[in-house]
Amino acid sequence: MDRQQQRIAEDLSSLIAGDVRCDPVALSIYASDASLYQVPPLCIAYPRERNDLIVIARYATEMNVPLIPRGAGTGLVGDAIGSGIVVDCSRYLTNFELLEDNQVRVQPGVVHARLNRYLKSRGLYFPPDPSNTEVTTLGSMLAIDAAGSRAIRVGSTRDHVNQIEIVMSDGTCFEAGNESLSILSQPLPSGPVSSLLGESSSDTHNDQVKRTVLSKLSKLLSDHEQLIQEKQQSRIPNCSGYFLKGIKSRHHLNLARLLVGSEGTLALFSSAVLHVSPLPAHRGVVLLLFGDLASAIKAVQTIIHEQPSACDLLDRRLLSLAREADPRFASLISPAAEAAILVEQVGFSDSQVQKRLHNVTLAVKNINSRVVIAMESHQAEEVEFLWSLPQKVVPSLSRLPGESRPQPFVEDIAIPPECLYEFSQKAQKVFQRHQVTATLYAHAASGQMHLRPFLPALTDQNAPILESIARDLYQTVFSVNGTISGEHGDGLARTAFIRSQYGDLYRVFRQVKDIFDPHNLLNPGKIINDDPHVTIRHLRPVPEQFPELIDLQLNWTPQELQTEAARCNGCGSCRRQDPGSRMCPVFRIEPNEEASPRAKANLFRGLLSGAIHPNELSSEETKKLADTCFNCKQCQLDCPSTVNIPQMAIEAKAAYVSANGLDHTDWILSRAHSFGALGSTLSMAANWAINNSTARWVMEKMMGIHRNRKLPLFSRRSFLRSVPRRLMKRPRPGSDPNLVIVFVDYYANYHDPELAHALLAILEHNQIPVYVPPNQLASGMAMVSAGDLIAARSVAEENLKILSEFAREGHQIICLEPAAAICLKQEYPMLVKGENSEVVSAQVREAGEFLWQRHESKKLRTDFMPLDLELDYHTPCHIKALSSRSALKELLALIPELRVNTIEKGCSGMAGTYGLARETFETSKQIGRELIDHMKSTRVRAGTTECSSCKMQMEQETRIPTVHPIKLLALSYGIMPELERSLQPQKKKLVVS
Repeated sequence: MDRQQQRIAEDLSSLIAGDVRCDPVALSIYASDASLYQVPPLCIAYPRERNDLIVIARYATEMNVPLIPRGAGTGLVGDAIGSGIVVDCSRYLTNFELLEDNQVRVQPGVVHARLNRYLKSRGLYFPPDPSNTEVTTLGSMLAIDAAGSRAIRVGSTRDHVNQIEIVMSDGTCFEAGNESLSILSQPLPSGPVSSLLGESSSDTHNDQVKRTVLSKLSKLLSDHEQLIQEKQQSRIPNCSGYFLKGIKSRHHLNLARLLVGSEGTLALFSSAVLHVSPLPAHRGVVLLLFGDLASAIKAVQTIIHEQPSACDLLDRRLLSLAREADPRFASLISPAAEAAILVEQVGFSDSQVQKRLHNVTLAVKNINSRVVIAMESHQAEEVEFLWSLPQKVVPSLSRLPGESRPQPFVEDIAIPPECLYEFSQKAQKVFQRHQVTATLYAHAASGQMHLRPFLPALTDQNAPILESIARDLYQTVFSVNGTISGEHGDGLARTAFIRSQYGDLYRVFRQVKDIFDPHNLLNPGKIINDDPHVTIRHLRPVPEQFPELIDLQLNWTPQELQTEAARCNGCGSCRRQDPGSRMCPVFRIEPNEEASPRAKANLFRGLLSGAIHPNELSSEETKKLADTCFNCKQCQLDCPSTVNIPQMAIEAKAAYVSANGLDHTDWILSRAHSFGALGSTLSMAANWAINNSTARWVMEKMMGIHRNRKLPLFSRRSFLRSVPRRLMKRPRPGSDPNLVIVFVDYYANYHDPELAHALLAILEHNQIPVYVPPNQLASGMAMVSAGDLIAARSVAEENLKILSEFAREGHQIICLEPAAAICLKQEYPMLVKGENSEVVSAQVREAGEFLWQRHESKKLRTDFMPLDLELDYHTPCHIKALSSRSALKELLALIPELRVNTIEKGCSGMAGTYGLARETFETSKQIGRELIDHMKSTRVRAGTTECSSCKMQMEQETRIPTVHPIKLLALSYGIMPELERSLQPQKKKLVVS
């Protein structure tokens, strides 16, 4: 932190109610967004209220420091980054209220999907529909005039705005709407606007400034009315430059419409009043497949005549990704399909929708008899499933193999829909001339084309190709009266070409900027910029050399780590908070940028590029950032690019532990397996302590285990001490190819040996030979998650010595605990180099998956006896990370009379030792609150899940037991009838919080 940053931090921290950060870690994670660019800010401010925005603006003017407003940071053009004070409105400014006359007042940090979920219960919605609705904020939608697939019917954000409360660069604050010009007939204060920009925030001052702005704008728009009419067409979505057409009428000037799309260059938005609409009564969608892209583009013209509410076009690459992403799409979309069109119709009745869809398909078939109707539906769930095609697949483009990546720099072209075919042919010639290919996704009915050329990593040497491609492609755009930006804004990517699009009108844009922001402090360099090469300035660096001080502790080189971190394109999908999503459970309850998974990737890109000093890897700020990850693996699973964020977090934790040592609580909890033998030996005393409030108070003080966390009791005898000797006798190599190795981990060994014995009984019932290595250790997953990799590596090496010989012979290693299976499969290869870890990883199977594979190959006995029970099943995160199915839940469905309900309540929040620790106990419960509340209110006999940690959370505030599915299978087989007691409600077995 330099002296300027230190002064800003100290000054602003004392002036605003919100937060301020200027540390290198924070600057690194705010240096980029979802674009190709990277610019470290001077500082990040998190305003809590409107007055904070006013104070920040005044301070910035006084100090001559730029302000860069930011929402979710998911823009593709670099509009939310810059060297100044980044104003993050997404942390605190997240309130909204429903007003009369179908209007809603929102603060800029409100997430679009969250608002619509609230409105849906009232039969309303905010119609513009950007594809990243679960992440994008209303402030961002206002800033770029966001639109979406349904723009052809509902328009863009600008069309739904009534008023915007703005804060100008000097701190002046007023409501901007459709303003009457009659007030201009009254005497105006003399002098330019800048002379009025004092410290006073009185209504009189604000009114004076507002009137002066209106006066200057009114004259400017009148003087250039003809030029505006000529240069700004309204036939297509267009958010390039400032929107001036139709702003001024004879008696009014619609200031709100002008401000929408200004990308924070004219004012900060503190709130807005938006029009909301009744939800469409009925919707239907049809998915059409074509044998070539040209035929699909030609069909769009026919579809437009049927007045669809949406009409999206996808090319072959996107369809290929869809088939890979979801087996349902694999069955719907033929590999021979080169393009698809997704058409939506709405209506007042189901029959009206069906008729409109029928008219669409009939019209298309009349011009192309070879079109394939892949699916047509007007059922709500199926409609949402079909719309998930573009919503989920388009962000997955970066997952495509190869060194070249689809780069978003000309991805927002809009042209008259009737010119789609002509433009597509010309664009193809441009790409051929530059020897590149591009992928295409389009909101075809409104003429919006999202093209992404495939290019290698951009460096100073090859960056000029961006300008060359953009320049040539935009000339083609201009030839058909299109625009370079339909809905994503200009930012750093397109500002250099605004002058080419508008000619003399660009000078008017500059005058608009001067009226609002005479000192050029609001998001400078966006929309107005004299640098002709701004498109290739500030590109994300691609390091050729790496800092020598970075000592990585996992099994990857700096180059491999850099490559992995660079795969994060910043799309922001990891900021999702929608119900049912498991993407980053911590971010869901602490929606701060540093808690987002992409922050970890940004941190390592900063470190490896030299943007921040290697010492920061072991700083307290890095530890706080890394501690927001508890290794549930869901971000990697749900990330469109499958970036390995969890192991980056582990690397960051390990760096801190290496430099500063392990926290006392982490040391104890990560070594719980070491105390298991003692707890089992002294089970009477240990279990008494677990149930004694005074002893629990002492345990909290000494061990860091929260006193109110329900803990499992110790077994009087561990599993490994009670296994029949015949199963622990080492078999001769190659003696039985069907032999399986059972790995039990900590919980089943010391707390629930009955579970491990149930697995052995099932295997024996199915005549599967078993070997239980007597010297096996716990997996060490708790150590890995804590960053104690030296100790974890030692444990891994011991287990690998035991398991690798059997793995080489092709024997499968069966894990009862999902976390153990994850550890052996994914963590061991990163902890221990060499063939042993790889061969063991390949042979590890979670117990349920092993049994399901036996069932699929007709090798599992299904002589199950009926169990007249109703149970609630929770899918652990690590089960999701291991497989696309819950194998044991599927096996339970084979048991007669057993009724299993799937609980869709997200992550349990337990995460091993995370839910035990005093510091994170409440956070753990907050994450798992929906699951806990469900188990408190459910009327079923028991819960069921594979994960011992999830079991603890499910039992936290209820007496209803949670039983492992393996026990239910054994009970139904009739081989362990004593397991029935597991289904009895708990009495005083565990401490109740």
